[in-house]
Amino acid sequence: MHSLIFFLIALAILIVIHEYGHFWVARRCGVKVLRFSVGFGKPIWQKVGKDGTEYVLAPIPMGGYVKMLDEREMPVSEEQAQFAFNRQSLAKRVAIVSAGPIANLLFAILAYWLLLVVGVSGIKPVIDDVRPASIAAEAGLHAGDEILQIDGNDTPTWNSVYKALIQKAEYGEKIDITVSSASIKQQHSLILPQVGLEQVGNILEQIGIEPLRPAIKPILGEVMPGSPAEKAGLKAGDMLLSAQQETIPSWNQWVELIQASAGKKLDIEVFQDGERIALTLIPEIGEDGKGRIGAAVDASQTAIPQELQAELRYGPIEAIKYAVIQTWDFSSSTLKSLWGMITGKVSTDNLGGPISIAQIAGSSAEQGVMSFISFLAMISITLGILNLLPIPMLDGGHLAMFAFEAVRGKPLSDTVQVQIQKVGFLVLIMVMFIAFFNDLSRVFG
Repeated sequence: MHSLIFFLIALAILIVIHEYGHFWVARRCGVKVLRFSVGFGKPIWQKVGKDGTEYVLAPIPMGGYVKMLDEREMPVSEEQAQFAFNRQSLAKRVAIVSAGPIANLLFAILAYWLLLVVGVSGIKPVIDDVRPASIAAEAGLHAGDEILQIDGNDTPTWNSVYKALIQKAEYGEKIDITVSSASIKQQHSLILPQVGLEQVGNILEQIGIEPLRPAIKPILGEVMPGSPAEKAGLKAGDMLLSAQQETIPSWNQWVELIQASAGKKLDIEVFQDGERIALTLIPEIGEDGKGRIGAAVDASQTAIPQELQAELRYGPIEAIKYAVIQTWDFSSSTLKSLWGMITGKVSTDNLGGPISIAQIAGSSAEQGVMSFISFLAMISITLGILNLLPIPMLDGGHLAMFAFEAVRGKPLSDTVQVQIQKVGFLVLIMVMFIAFFNDLSRVFG
């Protein structure tokens, strides 16, 4: 229920932003807007504004729409014809249709700007160990090095390091890493291994770097529905105490044990609801062959030593540049992933639907307002990019038809446009089916 509430909040925010983009530009292009709807279906709330637009809240929260005066959909008097969408110039129609996705991207820039101005706390990216003969070792990195920059971009926290590496790892690209080694700045180059989306979370392990982290208390912050952790009876807030009658004080040690115990029965003890109880936990076998239980740690319960505390923050003006860069980088990564799915280089198993999004929404909200804003920024970018794809029924599909109109000199016939819309509808249904199927597979195994 918690995840569902924040999923609906996130969806409502992003739908309003997207549709308001269409609405705002349409009004300024002289088009009459008949209805502004958040959600689909029979209205549960509606009001006609002074501008004559009907504002609607509908029960199916899977999108929204802006209905404009259009002679192709309804009879329009000659006096009102000048305000119809279909009577506008090609440039105005392109502006109106593209305004929704652009609004999503602008919102992401604003969200990232806010995060960068307020500051994002984290842990200094100091290397604890470098695996011998690894990519990092061959590049010249050593234990004790602090990563300062990747490809010229500052990386004051491990989170910023992860983001910089993930942007390059999917296709295996060369990067330049600037480190502080014994207070001396050094630059090293290395080629990242090409890894799939399901492996990017282990990118540091892939290149042979072990981060220096404080001993994190093994207190659970999230338990995924249908996961081995939930089946064992674990809940958010539980503190893991021991396994096989041996006390395990840190989360890192628990991770090592679970990864090494795929498919094996672990007799554990946890502190739950004020008492010490015994449970049986069986980690499932992950795609990398290692054990996993579908639970995350609540790092906020562990105090970070002063010498490892760091913060990613910029001034209001400088933050604009990095907010744009961050939005561009995530947009590029999204497009690469989509292209990878189309070409078969990236598995469609990585496609997530509403269940996955709801789980991430709830998890990010639990971690605080800034985490939830970051989540909104990423989903807003994804929504904007997806809507720009040249698929009929999406904004990108309309833009593709406008491009054809510009080349041909006149629009496609209404009959052809209807048939194209039907094809687009089938494509969207197929994508939604895959996303739902992946969600259900993750939940029920």
